[in-house]
Amino acid sequence: MIKIFLLLLLTLSFEFSQEINDQSTNTLNDLNGGKIIHFSGHYLLPVAIAYASYGSSWKNAAKVMLSSNLVDADHILAKPIYDPDRCSIRNHPLHSIPAIGIYSVMSFNESTEKLGIGLLTHMAVDFVDCINTRDRLGTLKFPKLYRDPVNKSSLGHIIFGYGISQIEEIKPQHMLLFSISWEILEVSLPMRFSQESYLNKFFDILFSSLGFYIGKQVLID
Repeated sequence: MIKIFLLLLLTLSFEFSQEINDQSTNTLNDLNGGKIIHFSGHYLLPVAIAYASYGSSWKNAAKVMLSSNLVDADHILAKPIYDPDRCSIRNHPLHSIPAIGIYSVMSFNESTEKLGIGLLTHMAVDFVDCINTRDRLGTLKFPKLYRDPVNKSSLGHIIFGYGISQIEEIKPQHMLLFSISWEILEVSLPMRFSQESYLNKFFDILFSSLGFYIGKQVLID
């Protein structure tokens, strides 16, 4: 299921990536907040996915997934090597669409699955960073679709999913149905917290599910 979530995210990113441009907005807090989200995604998210998905072999899976961050070696080909306002997706050879297609195939091959998932996770985090960067610069188009996809409330969804998982009677399908139903209900709520982009809602479901699977793994152990 984690692989399906990642591939759905990448599909959304490809479908709309050409549209993210030339419109002012002012949602993202600041550059430092974006960095925290970015590096947490690269170093904590792979460990969480490994723990939720690979049982007793999660440590080995986590090492492989973390090694996928070496894909950033292609940054040395760029001038300048580091630019906080540059989007990695499409601008570096190992972050190109053909490369991401290869990573997708790898994730469905048993011998390369862990590395493939790690690389897809890396690309997904970089895509979020692209959105946050454009949001910070005021050049994000269609904010209703993209704005603020990952924020401080994302951690709350992981914690919520984890807590719900400790109720043995609740199964994965129940959790997924509840998460989707809640995000749909939020659309009609007048409160400020419910005013979020559709990509944020997708991530809320993803993080709730991740917390749920981590919690179930703890019960198994």
